[in-house]
Amino acid sequence: MLTMLMSFCMTVAFAQQGVIKGKVLDENGEAIIGANVIERGTTNGTVTDVDGNYTVTVSNLAKATLQISFVGYTTQEQAVKGRKSIDIKLNPSVVNLGEVVAIGYGTQTRKEITGSIANVSQENFNKGVTRDASDLLQGKVAGLTITSGSGDVTRSSQIRLRGTTTLQNDQGPMVVIDGVPGGDMSTVSPSDIESISVLKDASSAAIYGSRAASGVILITTKRGAGSKATIQYDGYMSIDNMANKPDMLNASEWRTLNKEMGNDISVYDKYTADTDWFDELTRMGVSQNHSISLSGGTSKSNYRASYTYLDRKGIARDNYLKRHSFRFQLQQRAINDKLRLGLTGSATMTDNRNPDPNNWINAYNNLPVYPVKNSDGSYCLDMNTAWDQGNAVANQEYSYRLNSSSYFYGQGDAQYTLMDGLNVKASLYKSRFMNDYSRWDDPRALKGQNNADYNASGYGIREDRKWDRELMEWTLNYDKTFNDVHKVSAVAGYSWEKNTYSNVHAGVYNFAVYSMGANSLEAGNSLDIGNITSSKNEYKLISFFGRASYSFKERYMVTATVRRDGSSKFGANHKWGTFPSVSAAWGISQEDFMKGVTWVNDLKLRFGYGVTGNQNGLMPYKSLDLYKAKDTYYQNGSWPTAFQISQNANPNLKWESTSMANIGLDFTLFHSRLNGTVEIYSKKTKDMLYTYSVPTPTYVYDKIQANVGDMTNKGIELSLNWNVFRSKAFNWTTSVNLSHNTNKITKLSNDIFSTSRLYVGDPWIRGASGVTSHVVEEGYPVGQFYMLKCDGIDSNGKFIIEDKNGDGQITDDDRTYCGSAQPKLTYGWNNTFTWKNWDASFFIRGTIGNKVLDNPLAAYGNTTYLAGNNVMKNKYLGVLKENSRVCSFYLEDASFARLDNMSIGYTFNTKKISWLDKARVYVAAQNLFVITGYDGLDPEVELFTGDPSDDNAGLSPGIEPRNFMPKARTFTFGVNLTF
Repeated sequence: MLTMLMSFCMTVAFAQQGVIKGKVLDENGEAIIGANVIERGTTNGTVTDVDGNYTVTVSNLAKATLQISFVGYTTQEQAVKGRKSIDIKLNPSVVNLGEVVAIGYGTQTRKEITGSIANVSQENFNKGVTRDASDLLQGKVAGLTITSGSGDVTRSSQIRLRGTTTLQNDQGPMVVIDGVPGGDMSTVSPSDIESISVLKDASSAAIYGSRAASGVILITTKRGAGSKATIQYDGYMSIDNMANKPDMLNASEWRTLNKEMGNDISVYDKYTADTDWFDELTRMGVSQNHSISLSGGTSKSNYRASYTYLDRKGIARDNYLKRHSFRFQLQQRAINDKLRLGLTGSATMTDNRNPDPNNWINAYNNLPVYPVKNSDGSYCLDMNTAWDQGNAVANQEYSYRLNSSSYFYGQGDAQYTLMDGLNVKASLYKSRFMNDYSRWDDPRALKGQNNADYNASGYGIREDRKWDRELMEWTLNYDKTFNDVHKVSAVAGYSWEKNTYSNVHAGVYNFAVYSMGANSLEAGNSLDIGNITSSKNEYKLISFFGRASYSFKERYMVTATVRRDGSSKFGANHKWGTFPSVSAAWGISQEDFMKGVTWVNDLKLRFGYGVTGNQNGLMPYKSLDLYKAKDTYYQNGSWPTAFQISQNANPNLKWESTSMANIGLDFTLFHSRLNGTVEIYSKKTKDMLYTYSVPTPTYVYDKIQANVGDMTNKGIELSLNWNVFRSKAFNWTTSVNLSHNTNKITKLSNDIFSTSRLYVGDPWIRGASGVTSHVVEEGYPVGQFYMLKCDGIDSNGKFIIEDKNGDGQITDDDRTYCGSAQPKLTYGWNNTFTWKNWDASFFIRGTIGNKVLDNPLAAYGNTTYLAGNNVMKNKYLGVLKENSRVCSFYLEDASFARLDNMSIGYTFNTKKISWLDKARVYVAAQNLFVITGYDGLDPEVELFTGDPSDDNAGLSPGIEPRNFMPKARTFTFGVNLTF
């Protein structure tokens, strides 16, 4: 009987399983190669062959549903219903309404989304040299500003979503990698990324609570699929050249201008050289990237492993980045597919050399008559070090700033289906980031810095830092459709997270032997208090969260979310915060009255409101009294270390909270030829953190961090995608995104902590050291320029400064509002073309209406100190007769349009090559040209200036720094192969 029962069960099981064969065709009836055919709700699937054929084994012929997708076509679902042969014809679409988009702790189809979520998939990523996900996204999403303000290949891009939201170290959106919050973009190779979702409004981001005020970027990596093993190789070689070199006087021009001005230059003009110091500091940077992956799977499992090597050499001779990235992912189903186990491991090892920014100051100031080397081959060191001069080429050879880092993380998860539509998931995550930093200022290469005593005898630094992170999350997911009409989904979860940071720092100078540099600190003979430090901090975050969604016929949809976070960072009176949201959507096109409107394919109106928080700019222990070592004191014949209060306690320290209302209209028109989104939002941040000055006594220390200020951001965004021309051989698609944001500070003070305004920004020019350029004040945006207003130069060569207070004198009291660094409009325009086996694209992005301070012109465009310094060529040489001033004379409109990316590729016909599935070659160029009226080196400057630990870091955008490193123009040749 037992044998008969087992046989019966096996017969039933095999009766449920079955093989399905078929063909996937395009709108013209031609085979689609490489289309994905997957059993819905599983990892079981395959891809079509060179003739469009597929074969897939499903678990249940009666109940299974196939999901068929291909780039540029609408995803289609086919219920099997016992069939063993199914042919599918896909329809082209500019936007795929059936596309599955990552949201917080889950996925939704694009049609079901009620919040403001932008998704960029692999085929729409930027081409060419890419360091991380930000390079793939730049200019692609309305409202998302990504700025690369330097030619330094080791420096990350700076990101803002819908404006600045805090006064305290705004680091941009939180990054979530494969569901793990708080990730680092640099730890994921661009070739491993499948898609990126941007959660733009609070109703979408509130599920991440206290870390989502600046938005959320979700990165989904590639997974294995199909029934056969697939090997992919992506590689490229690139060449970088300097795109924007300052136009300095050569030796002859410098002598002539000094002669015209009557300057005695005999003490300097001792050489016959004619040196272009910028040419000497730079090179043609040759870079390479190689990525290889192995993936595959069965009906029960999938896997993918990859390795990427990136070697980037910057245009500066002392700038490079080398990175090795390893990643593997494995999923296995068991217990009748009820249990799914997943493992992910990643390792990223990076070595880079940061360029010394002071070398560019030397390059501006050094006289062209100075040679790089003397006749005997030694470096020329005859520069005037008191005038920001030194042999920067020697400094590149002898001195260095090196970083070596290792990032490892592992993630394991287990998901079990309790019943149809209900599953529970547990996830564990552990990461460790270690960084070793070494700096060496060699005495053989004077750099002309203020710490000349260190340079004269050598100065070495070694610093080791370590970040540990542990994360545990439990989630319960429910997803069920009733009668093909009512769809209900919900998620509830618990999260526990612990972060630990520690570091050791040692700095020594006055080296008797310097051949080992920073690797032999014991050779240094001088050590001051504070040169050796160590620290450690730790904080924990505990969270409860939930979301529920309901959809009726994809016509009426509503989603509600709540998260409650508890953090050890905050004061005893405010350890916990609650972050709710609600959003709804009306599928207008699903209504009966729209059935006769054939030119409307989809029309959806969305509304959302939510509250998110910010804790990223707050270091642990800020709510407590802290002490620090300060000097020594005499006691019984010894000199022990003394301590003093370094921070006041604030038990009321709490989250910054940001509330946002968002209204959006999504549309797809004219047989899916045109689609787009229009959105309006209003965002308010309150209880902003800032460090205020307080009286002593009353307080022991003269500063305290407190929640006081308010800020608003209001804006409108437009995204359009238009399939301009579509035929069997040729296709042209264009897309445009536009965004306008208005930022305003509405509150800075309360009854306890107050300030009328904050003067921030230090352009740091000779003759105006310490003079600020910006103001943070109620009624004005972050980035408000506040300086003397200049109406030109008079006949005597003096600035014409407006006497604003009418007292007959020009002082700091005459400073006024002179424009903003915030653009009135940010835009991106992308075009893609395909013709037979050819593909091409070009992408233009830019801003309109923002101001930038041309600080290099102020610092190096004046002849006041011409006898001992070089100057930039400009129309004011010989006209201006006084020192440069921090005034609106150097403030310019920085609107620009940049041809940021262009590529042309060819895909070979591999039908007759059994071992090769795909072969594509391409050439790409980046930063080809910039159209702008700005006279400086580049109108696009960094959004965040200063050190993140500074109180005013990031509050003075819009300054082209005087140590600006020129950007590069890049040309790339690449190949993509699939076996």
